[in-house]
Amino acid sequence: MAFSNKHLLLIFFISVIYALGFNEYNRRVIIHQNPLNFESNSRSLIFNSTIFSVDNEWYLPQIKNLLTGKGFTSNPNKEHYDVRRTPVYPIFYGLHYILFGEKNSFYFIRFTQILLFSLAVVALLLAVFNFTKNKKIALISAFLFGINPTLVSYLYFTITEALSPALVCFLLYFLSRCFISNNKKNWFLTGLFFAIGSLCRPSVFFFAAALLFAFLYINKKSVRSMVINGSMAVLGSGLLFVPHIARNLMLTNGDLIILEKYYGDPMDFGMPNIELRKWISCWMNPADFSSEIISGQMKMAIIDGKESKEETISKQLERLPLRAFLANSKEDITNAYASLYDYYYARFKGNNLAAAETICMNNLQQLKIDFVQKTPLQYYIVTPIFMIKSIVFQSNSPTLAILDNYQASLYKKTLKAFLYLLNVFLFIAMFGSLFFIRKHLLIYGICMLFILINIGYIGFVLKYFEVRYLIPIFPCMYILGAIFFVESVDRFKTINYTSK
Repeated sequence: MAFSNKHLLLIFFISVIYALGFNEYNRRVIIHQNPLNFESNSRSLIFNSTIFSVDNEWYLPQIKNLLTGKGFTSNPNKEHYDVRRTPVYPIFYGLHYILFGEKNSFYFIRFTQILLFSLAVVALLLAVFNFTKNKKIALISAFLFGINPTLVSYLYFTITEALSPALVCFLLYFLSRCFISNNKKNWFLTGLFFAIGSLCRPSVFFFAAALLFAFLYINKKSVRSMVINGSMAVLGSGLLFVPHIARNLMLTNGDLIILEKYYGDPMDFGMPNIELRKWISCWMNPADFSSEIISGQMKMAIIDGKESKEETISKQLERLPLRAFLANSKEDITNAYASLYDYYYARFKGNNLAAAETICMNNLQQLKIDFVQKTPLQYYIVTPIFMIKSIVFQSNSPTLAILDNYQASLYKKTLKAFLYLLNVFLFIAMFGSLFFIRKHLLIYGICMLFILINIGYIGFVLKYFEVRYLIPIFPCMYILGAIFFVESVDRFKTINYTSK
């Protein structure tokens, strides 16, 4: 046995102690910075336990609505909000709510998530060893995963990022079991955890390509094993996917929804805001120049009545970066912003909302059409490159209150720099590991497929990036980082020894 039970247990407890200590430190920093606990995303607390997130409204109300007869939905007053989010995390939180009540659910869920995360550290360690037969690669992969402050910080949140990385590790573990023992049980469990992960965080569904690659690689010598093991994997995933899809069909009168779907505007700013975001995504990551902030400021200006329409639009235009004017004139943007203002005015104080919405939608859509037609190179090449740049060159640290005002502290700057350099290294390692692909073909293919499909979707389809979107792919990034580091050091030692 590569790792004794005693060593695995030690790794598990070290992970528990570290995760608990780190999060308590981060929580106390939040209390110090916000002693009156004014509601602030990732900088305030719920019942002095978990960290508040604006996304809580998507994952926590389902159980309350179910228990009061309103259905398993985040908002019974909104159409089809019962299919708006995948069900695993709402069920996971719901169990804590039923067992401990509302206040104590936030107290105890932190510890459940820490225990699952620590189990995932062990699962990743064993998975990587099963694939590589290299203890150093396995240990470094598990160390990077277990020590990462960003991943650990999410364990005090009540959103999918608190659970999805662990589920990916469990999926990798059972897939590695298929590699060393190609039998029906392991493929059934692999399929089951693929479904659990996907129904927790939809981006885990992109692991399907990696799963297919691994399935074909492991079963390539036998058609019989392909049929039998494939059937078991489908059965395992189908146990959860089939009832979920059937429920969605019934709730939506026939819509085929494998994971989740929103109808209309997902953030209550109206459909024009979605078109505004699409235009911003032509020239910038919308997470860096938020359409919600623009819409929110317009709404507040209308409600407060302290400034005119012209003053509000002028302020918004002054905020626009130069890239916004690459293919759209100031006049066209002004007209589009004016129609957006008119839409919100009709929504809150006026009438003819349908007409105002139509005019606004057309104007904002035309901005995007003009941008794409006049500067296709910018839209299809340059902007996605900027998006990928923002994915690679950053520190993944928005949840870390301990790094607020990092410029004023040497240790904070050091930690920030380390996280920044680690992220850059991991992306270098993705391609540097190609030098060792013959030795690690299976695990390299699994990891790269999952990573590249996720990043491709972010950069070229979604055109919107937030740090938390990388959370499910971190385990695979750490595996490739460990492979690149260990194999590079071993190669260097070999070359050095030969030269002597």
